[in-house]
Amino acid sequence: QEMQAMRKGVEMTLNMLIDALAKSGLEQINPENQAFDPNIHEAMGMVPNENIPANHVMEVIQRGYLLNGRLVRAARVIVSSGKG
Repeated sequence: QEMQAMRKGVEMTLNMLIDALAKSGLEQINPENQAFDPNIHEAMGMVPNENIPANHVMEVIQRGYLLNGRLVRAARVIVSSGKG
């Protein structure tokens, strides 16, 4: 139960930090299930997946960030190649 309380406290602190950064113009890129965009995504691999259309992000390895609309760090992602 102590671990749950600690986890909740850490999550609340993280959410406060993300909100504060968002007010400064920082935006997270978390593109799961979105079409792959090489301008803001970095493909780390391509994996067959019948449930996700080809060239769509199936897993986010590392979130990316935009600062006032400009790319700071691309999101690192695994892309679906469609049916194997």
